[in-house]
Amino acid sequence: MTTSTTALDGVQVGSRRYTLIVLTAYFALAHLDRQVLAVTLSPIGREFALNDIQLGLLSGLAFAVLFSTLGLPLALAVSSLNRRNVIAITIAFWSGMTMLCGLAQNFWQLFLARVGVGVGEAGALPTSHAIISDRYETRERAGAMGVFMSGANIGTALALVGGGVVAQFLGWRAALLLAGVPGLLLAVIIRLTVPEPPRTGGGTGNATLRFSLLSETVAKIFRSSPMALMVLATVLNTITTFGMVAWLPTFLVREHGMALSAVGLYLAVAIGAAGAMGTMLGAQLAGRLALWRASWIAWTPAVILLLTKPFSIAGLLAGSKATALLLLLVPCALGAVYVAPTIAVLHAALRSEERPVGSALLLFGMNMIGMGLGPLIVGAVSNGFDPSGGSLGIGLVAVQAFGITGAIVFLVAGWTIGTAPQERELLQGQGTSAQVVARR
Repeated sequence: MTTSTTALDGVQVGSRRYTLIVLTAYFALAHLDRQVLAVTLSPIGREFALNDIQLGLLSGLAFAVLFSTLGLPLALAVSSLNRRNVIAITIAFWSGMTMLCGLAQNFWQLFLARVGVGVGEAGALPTSHAIISDRYETRERAGAMGVFMSGANIGTALALVGGGVVAQFLGWRAALLLAGVPGLLLAVIIRLTVPEPPRTGGGTGNATLRFSLLSETVAKIFRSSPMALMVLATVLNTITTFGMVAWLPTFLVREHGMALSAVGLYLAVAIGAAGAMGTMLGAQLAGRLALWRASWIAWTPAVILLLTKPFSIAGLLAGSKATALLLLLVPCALGAVYVAPTIAVLHAALRSEERPVGSALLLFGMNMIGMGLGPLIVGAVSNGFDPSGGSLGIGLVAVQAFGITGAIVFLVAGWTIGTAPQERELLQGQGTSAQVVARR
């Protein structure tokens, strides 16, 4: 279905850079809405008398279940819909549900509102990936995806600083209510100013909703050793990432006696500023090294992730607050470098209509397994060692094992890519060999 001409077309901004900036702002607000809950877990737990397992469910599985499962049918529908409109509508919905979280009166009301946030966000992320891939050539895609993924760091920083300050002085309900407001405004901006780009990579833009597209995309991914392994590695790493992001604020409050506002300021610098730079620069580095040798699209995140693990474990076990904060700065800055290279490889081998489906499949694994299990595993290990909550550091150390395994899988993925000329063309965006990786 082609985009109809309306009176609004005259005010749309056609620059691909503008589109990337606005979509990055969307992703930042998505993580603001998600992560503001992380900084308010302690007061929520006190008000509703919740244990760590219940808090782990709120911060992970409640959001992940419908976010992951609805992403697939919505990605199929996007093949025949105006993608810009899908993003605007879903942003408005999850922003409203975030505000409803602030009105919850018990655990189950909050749980259901978090499920609603997941429903709203399910359609926007794979759709954004597809739009960016249509606006940027293959050789530029990893860098563009790195800029987009940095929105997660920026949004997390906003949640930790703004959410921490508001939660400390006005309460956790005010923090959740205010977190939903910017998304409502951005939904209007996207609808009025972001154009629907032409579809590239073999897509027609006139596809009907067909469920065979799902099986075709799954088959293409799993026929390709590099793609399948990079998806697996990404899913494993998200267990660590989401476990850390959900529980690190509470860890610093419990183990080192920090105030919420101080925790928010520290993590805003570590995850927000340093993390955004690390995500962008890591993606740029992977893309540039891949122009020299294709395997480095997977080896770059593998090496960076393995280098961060000693800092993570030492920081979580450190007795000194200053030492812990210094060591944890490294994984906070570099812990998300793996997502953009995976999306770049995935989209290079898929047609335009397959890209939202490919992203939805990746996100299904990342969120159903990573977000759903990461915070829950940390909470369960902590609760198992000490039901009073004194072993949160042990839970966070335990979840590092998934990230180490994921980094090793990235190394294997790099070896499967090899150095054949046609594979180098894939990552450089040369010729017509965009399906090479998928055929391996």
